[in-house]
Amino acid sequence: MNMNLKIFGQNLVFENTKIISAIKILNQVKYKTLIIIDKKKKVIGSVTDGDIRRGLLKGFELNQKIKHVAEKNSIKKIIGKKLEKTKKIKIAEVIPVVNSSGIIKDLEIIDNKKKLIQKNRDDIEIILMAGGFGKRLMPYTKKIPKPLLKINNESILELAMKNFSKFGINKFKISIYHKAIYIKNFFKKKKFNQYKIEYLEEKKPLGTAGCLTLLNYKDTKKNIIVYNGDVITDININNLIKFHEETKSDITVCAKQYSNASLYGEIFFQGHKINKIVEKPIKQNFFNAGIYVLKKNMIKNIPTRSIDMTSFIEQKIKKGFSINIYPIYEYWVDIGNKDIFKQLIKKN
Repeated sequence: MNMNLKIFGQNLVFENTKIISAIKILNQVKYKTLIIIDKKKKVIGSVTDGDIRRGLLKGFELNQKIKHVAEKNSIKKIIGKKLEKTKKIKIAEVIPVVNSSGIIKDLEIIDNKKKLIQKNRDDIEIILMAGGFGKRLMPYTKKIPKPLLKINNESILELAMKNFSKFGINKFKISIYHKAIYIKNFFKKKKFNQYKIEYLEEKKPLGTAGCLTLLNYKDTKKNIIVYNGDVITDININNLIKFHEETKSDITVCAKQYSNASLYGEIFFQGHKINKIVEKPIKQNFFNAGIYVLKKNMIKNIPTRSIDMTSFIEQKIKKGFSINIYPIYEYWVDIGNKDIFKQLIKKN
């Protein structure tokens, strides 16, 4: 076995590996491209995080085989032949070196120093939404604002900050209104000195998008992440920003996939002719996960008034801006529901 195969062998994945298992491998390996091979070690394609998320949008599930979401036209280098330069090479991290039969013999690693993944991200503005009333969580929110409710002795806002911190992000703007003084006092504690926190103070409720009017447009960073204060997730921020920029999105909307099983068989027909009948089909659907990425220019000249993010996005769609969906396969939970919050407390 060649040296690179010994060192980076984890980047080789058999075609029948489940997507969920491939995700775990991607999170462990240094170079974020998996080379997919068959049982004879013939290269059949490659897989990146983006390929998996696009596969989910097409309806594939996490327990299906990784070969279904593989990029079949990925780059290969044949022993003894010169590799033609393409745009793909610039973004590739792992290129399989194969013999004339397509059998893997080595891996060529491209360590691009200008990769999007950075130790410190100063190009992103983080807005944590923490101004809501939390009425659905009464009586838990009678004396404390919802974002300060604790899971395993850590507030929901703390958990969000810890995840951002893993990606070199320690600067936050927190939008506050209801019980604002509680949140301000909470973050005066010494243990939060590692974070730089500013507040967007609403004089009246502005909705989930209205607080963006409180930003100083001139000083605002290139991209803005708006993050609902009742969400707990370990979403990969680097992958999210990479998707946002590669798809040239004006707004990226994070979405969580769920399966909806029908109680009845579904009939597919054209005119009055039946094409097929599927017994109790399972449909894949996506719901809004409460995390958004916006280009800075999306908030230019935004009027100061109450507006929810969904209405704000609908307006941008009508104006022809590029709005894309980003499927989340990472852990995600919305604690806005009292029953869900109770379950989380019991587990932790």
